[in-house]
Amino acid sequence: MKTRFLSVSSILAVALLIAGTLIIGADAATKTVSPENRLSIAQPKESGQWKAYDLTIEYTYSRNQGHLDLSGNVRFASYLTLGYARLDNFRLGAVFLDENGKVLQEIGLTTNRGSLEPISFNRKIDLPQNAVYMAFSYDGKAISAGGMGAGPITFTFYPIH
Repeated sequence: MKTRFLSVSSILAVALLIAGTLIIGADAATKTVSPENRLSIAQPKESGQWKAYDLTIEYTYSRNQGHLDLSGNVRFASYLTLGYARLDNFRLGAVFLDENGKVLQEIGLTTNRGSLEPISFNRKIDLPQNAVYMAFSYDGKAISAGGMGAGPITFTFYPIH
């Protein structure tokens, strides 16, 4: 009886170990960004504009020997600047991708609390090997003036799937 219990326990332990490994493996699956959200960083220098529903990013980069100097301005959409008084929290990030859109690295570019005025950013980044694309991500919360009107609004864009 004792031997049978140990045998069933062993089989159960192995089954749980295999199931755990499959769950971890599925969680570590390759994360990608769709082609429509990718910005090429193949040129040595480039300037551009990236538009989303909530904001526009005017950016410039310079690529040299595995580094990327990335700077720009975030301008919030008029529905935010006209309807809300301030930011409670805002985060802008960059996602670096290989030629297939596979995520290589995510980094923060800027955070801000306060005014909905344009936000500048400037960052020197050590590029991951094989990075040929970049994507932006952001999230924030805007607060209305003096508690009047609409309540707080959360806005976000996360291109990784």
